[in-house]
Amino acid sequence: MEHLIDSIISKYMDEFYFPSAVCKIFSVEKNYYHKAFGNVNADTMYDVASLSKIITTTEILMLINDGKINLEGEISGYLPIINGFGVLNERLEGVTVEQLLTHNSGLIDWYPIYAEEGNIFEIMNKVVGRYEKFKGTLYSDLNFMLLAEIIKSVTGLSLEESLDKYIKQRLNIQNICYCPADKSNIAPTSYGNGIEEGMCRERNIEFNNWRSHDKALVGEVNDGNAHYFFNGVSGHAGIFADVNAYADLCRYYMTSTDVLIKSSMEEHEEGRGLGWQISESFPMGCGHTGFTGTSVYICKDKDIAAVTFTNRLHTKKEAKDLFNFRKELHNCILKY
Repeated sequence: MEHLIDSIISKYMDEFYFPSAVCKIFSVEKNYYHKAFGNVNADTMYDVASLSKIITTTEILMLINDGKINLEGEISGYLPIINGFGVLNERLEGVTVEQLLTHNSGLIDWYPIYAEEGNIFEIMNKVVGRYEKFKGTLYSDLNFMLLAEIIKSVTGLSLEESLDKYIKQRLNIQNICYCPADKSNIAPTSYGNGIEEGMCRERNIEFNNWRSHDKALVGEVNDGNAHYFFNGVSGHAGIFADVNAYADLCRYYMTSTDVLIKSSMEEHEEGRGLGWQISESFPMGCGHTGFTGTSVYICKDKDIAAVTFTNRLHTKKEAKDLFNFRKELHNCILKY
């Protein structure tokens, strides 16, 4: 089986889908596979991008179990500051924590918050009214920006402090952080924010503080909102970790007997659990992806999981989509 995994990863590397990869395949009790490809090590840290949302999700679920918030609780109850912003308050009226977790809040999919002046609530109040409320499931970073604000409001902690308390201490997960000080073993992520520059141009939104395309980002978050607006620390992106950290997190979900944790991996809305994604990329299970080329996959029924980190954006050419790679890899993993 090991040679099949090797061949899948090597094939996509040879076709320039990514310059490096680290893959770890495991069950609750055993490690089956852990290998690095390219100029990285088995414990190299990556910018995990939207896998940060699984950290935010885990903290929210813990706060629910701790009785600090309620899954069906309305956002305004935990963020009373919203009541002072007319448009935002009206748009989020009746929206619950669960709807944020399942991407059913009605908010737009993305906006360059950094292109506006003000705090997160002032900017959202300006922006959300420009777009119609979306009906149904729409994956949106804005949902997890709000969940992060709920964490900060309810706990009185910064996101760095809540990461330390709920993930590092409570779950004993190491090699995970925001804004890493030591950049000696971190995979390069991208050359600036070329993709977001194009997204802003398409929307006729002006921003003049872009990072250089000449130097690779190392240990500095790729995501524009996380970097330019949140200084590297946000609920939707910003986490740096190695595959071991996310393998430990997966094992927490695989072994938990808690009703809410188990429910989070099941479909609540179209293609969405609580924070988790349900799709053909994650056969017989759930997972999540990160824009930089990262993914986690859990198949609890088969007691198998995988964490695969790549840096697909580390190219001066157009970055390639990893949907087929993940689907092929995860279907192969099911044979363990």
